[in-house]
Amino acid sequence: MSTAPMPPSNHPHQNAGSPGGPFPPPPSRPPRRQGWFGRQSEAVRITVIGAVIAGVFSLAGAVLTSALTDKGEGPSDAKAPTESVTAPPSSSGQQPSEESSPPSTSSAPSTPSDQESGGPSPDDSSTAPPPAPAAASYTLFYPKQAMSLGLPPDSDLGTIDFDAPATRRYTDEEWDRAKEEADQSGVPVEADLTYQNTLEGYLSLRNGRNAAQLQPTDASEEAADCARAARVGGFTESTMSKWDLPAKTVLCVLTDKGNIARVVITGFIGGNPNSSIAPPTQIALEVTLWKPGT
Repeated sequence: MSTAPMPPSNHPHQNAGSPGGPFPPPPSRPPRRQGWFGRQSEAVRITVIGAVIAGVFSLAGAVLTSALTDKGEGPSDAKAPTESVTAPPSSSGQQPSEESSPPSTSSAPSTPSDQESGGPSPDDSSTAPPPAPAAASYTLFYPKQAMSLGLPPDSDLGTIDFDAPATRRYTDEEWDRAKEEADQSGVPVEADLTYQNTLEGYLSLRNGRNAAQLQPTDASEEAADCARAARVGGFTESTMSKWDLPAKTVLCVLTDKGNIARVVITGFIGGNPNSSIAPPTQIALEVTLWKPGT
């Protein structure tokens, strides 16, 4: 019996992986079909992926906000819905408006200042007493007293006090001091009329007095008639450079002490009626004064 080895066979061994031969190759797979996304270029696929991611985050944010709002944890600047208060219907059956507003508080009307209402100028005393009530009778104190009111230069003032009677010239500083003392004491300055400003010639009635300007034909010489006209008033100031107070003009003045002065302009000294800046340097007057009877 022969012991020679058998020649190798040309056929592969049936058991894969046996030492007798190599592994057989795996069977080939059919090619996969590519969808729409797979057929696109890399740039298109990146754009689509980014859009999908952004949409997911937006959806998640909306869901989170909705959840927080339902739990009362909304943003701090969120405004609460306005509640409309509906009042019960009135007895007449008419339905009131849906929104009710709180009643408004009324404030007292403001009182205009003296300057806004045409009251006394800042030069006058704000504590001047009101005019005294009309008297039943008057007593003659002095009749037809000749007086003269001068126009000083610079800023000085010429003044006249019918109650005294007396005239006086004040410097600007003296006049300011007199007004300050009047404000502190509550008593008006002594002067009833002042005359100042060499260009304009301001003839002014001081605070605490009343005066009326009358035409010579209408001016009664009776105390009661002059007192009645003075209480009605109407005269406060005249610019004498305009020469609008002619001679024989009558002023009925209720003084700060309650006396009645009938002042007649009898003439002028100095000045130039044909110039608008040359008032008379003196005004000549004739004054009669009555005091109220007891």
